[in-house]
Amino acid sequence: MTSKRIPATVRLEAILAEVEQHGHASVSDVAERLGVSEMTIRRDMDKLGAEGQVVRTHGGAHANDDLRRKAVEVIEPSVESRATQNRSEKKRIAATAVRRIEPRSTIAIDVGTTCLELARLIDDNSVHIVCASLPIQQLLAGNRMQIYAPCGRIAGADPSTVGAQTVAYLRDFRFDMAFLAVAGITPDGLFDYSFEDAEIKKTLAAQAKSRVLLIDSSKIGKSSAVRVMGFEDIDVLITDAPLPSEMAAIATSHDIEVVVAR
Repeated sequence: MTSKRIPATVRLEAILAEVEQHGHASVSDVAERLGVSEMTIRRDMDKLGAEGQVVRTHGGAHANDDLRRKAVEVIEPSVESRATQNRSEKKRIAATAVRRIEPRSTIAIDVGTTCLELARLIDDNSVHIVCASLPIQQLLAGNRMQIYAPCGRIAGADPSTVGAQTVAYLRDFRFDMAFLAVAGITPDGLFDYSFEDAEIKKTLAAQAKSRVLLIDSSKIGKSSAVRVMGFEDIDVLITDAPLPSEMAAIATSHDIEVVVAR
């Protein structure tokens, strides 16, 4: 069998889909279905196992019981439904976050409705803003802000550019601050809906001097399909309610500044 060139994100999503549907995925079965080598699928499963997405077994992987017991939201809700949920809390978070933006700085803004609320409040056109979200780009352009739009494939319920081209473009920047959003946060880390979105978030975090997570309290304790990063990858967490004691202790151990927006 000649191995095909299948993107890693596609392979990983295929493995997770198999585990979710059947409770187990076989290395040989997935490799045959995708037309890639078994060694490639073993490496993919090792990666998912290290990230806590699956439990590695001899010859395959199965669902992690700990993750099954958590509140896991795998399907991304529509933008319309998310925009109306906890909007007053998101506005408070955004109002707290915008005060951290310095004149003439270069910032990155992630996708998401809380990030959209942040973008609505930015009125300093000396700030250089990089963002993959199409709705945020449109809003900022309408307000005559300095907005830089990555190229790439457009995808997602909240349309944004994703993929290798987007990642390569973002790696040319060095951000003073990156404002990040995720679907959920648990003691095991930060989670989101897709590998493609997770790669963009990781890149923004890697290129930033300061990483600021914007997350309303409805997402605290929730997990999702993909582990994006750990607590060690953020510097500031802005939310609307105190963290549960276990997560507060983890944040303290990683020197994260936790800000409760009043």
